[in-house]
Amino acid sequence: MAVMQCPRCQAEVPAANMALHEARCAGKGLAPPAAPAMPVTSAMLSQRTGGGIEVEIVKALTWARSKPQEVVDALQERMRNYRGMEYFPPERKGGCVVTKEGVGVVQEAIDYMLALEPMDGFGSTSEEGLALAGEDHIADIGTTGTASHSSSDGTTSSERASRYGTYSLFGECLWYGSDLADARCMVLDLIVDDGVPSRGHRKGVLNPRYDSVGVAYGSHSTFGRMASMEFARGWEPNIMFIRSRKLAGPVKMSDKVLAEAKARAGTQWSLGSCPICSESIKGGKVVDIPELGGKLHAACFKCTDCSCALAGGAYRVHSRKPFCKACFLKSYGDECAMCGKVIDGAMVSCSLGKIHLECLVCSSCHSPIGKNSFSTEGGVVSCQDCSAATQPGSSTSQRPSSSRRSSPRPSGRASRPLASAGSAVFAPASKAAAKAKVKAKAAPKVSMGKAKATTMSLAMDYASLA
Repeated sequence: MAVMQCPRCQAEVPAANMALHEARCAGKGLAPPAAPAMPVTSAMLSQRTGGGIEVEIVKALTWARSKPQEVVDALQERMRNYRGMEYFPPERKGGCVVTKEGVGVVQEAIDYMLALEPMDGFGSTSEEGLALAGEDHIADIGTTGTASHSSSDGTTSSERASRYGTYSLFGECLWYGSDLADARCMVLDLIVDDGVPSRGHRKGVLNPRYDSVGVAYGSHSTFGRMASMEFARGWEPNIMFIRSRKLAGPVKMSDKVLAEAKARAGTQWSLGSCPICSESIKGGKVVDIPELGGKLHAACFKCTDCSCALAGGAYRVHSRKPFCKACFLKSYGDECAMCGKVIDGAMVSCSLGKIHLECLVCSSCHSPIGKNSFSTEGGVVSCQDCSAATQPGSSTSQRPSSSRRSSPRPSGRASRPLASAGSAVFAPASKAAAKAKVKAKAAPKVSMGKAKATTMSLAMDYASLA
């Protein structure tokens, strides 16, 4: 659409309306500028995205279309990160994506790329009008949490693009996933197209008939992040509509429309309800915590006391409530029988109670006992040597002097061998205390206290493409 610049007010006006506009400006008594009027082309006004993840996605699309052999190499490397149906992207450092088809679909994508001839890409620019159509969609379904090409009010993808220009051919690809994924990861995800029988994303990305693309990227309440890629052939931007949209912001849905859309929102996953927020789990980052009832939103998995995020870290569950380690110990931790402080780390348990490893010191010679056996005779901790020195028949001269000596043994009492309390535990009490046992001869058995197990949460991303 031809656009002219008004010589009086500098406004950019469609050429067909210039005569009427000049007449109005003349009536206002505005003086024309010294420079003559000059046409403003659509290329000058259709400002393209200048940087950010959107441009990186455009570059990745160009790479995939123009260098299919490099894509094959990348997909072959990707195959090494599958374990059954789970895919472990390197950028997630141990986190996995639960797939629908496993490694087989990656091999299918490789075969597809091997048969593909290089084609033109899109350079490194994103068409602004097409990108705005994508932004409108992200602002909408990013809020409702659904995975759909249709807007909450039923508007189609082609109708969204038509708000800002015309085209002879149009298509849309949507990507959902973690913010850890870079542009090439997104494009490779679309080429693999796991769980989409039509392989519509693969065919869209690699359709040689498309000659322009607009990319938008933003938040999605279910999957974390979302990218919208609007492909077109013969794209002609509507400059006036683009300018108006930039001033007004994304197209807004009414609260009623958004509420209804959120209620019926759906994805390719159905994982039940989150036991914490009671809302449906439709994908995204999910953790499986059996002590809390199974799968729940990772965002809902927080410490009951301090609300810190627990996904991917250590946690404790008490009365079906999750706690971080610090809050659990503060409220429910065991106190050391010697120093009275909460035990966090290596410990031993005996008839005197639970004791920090560093507090396990002989009451007579004050030597650290460590992994050695010890006695609790007389209500005090004694090492092997000091305990043996107190037994009947031993020389009193061999008994070490100590200001913390236990009470004298009553006369006539039968001799008692050294009571072994086992080895000290060199591991967090949450794991080791449940395994150690205190043994005693001629005295009641004393077992190590069983501590709560510390469990590492398993984070899974049930990401889908639509």
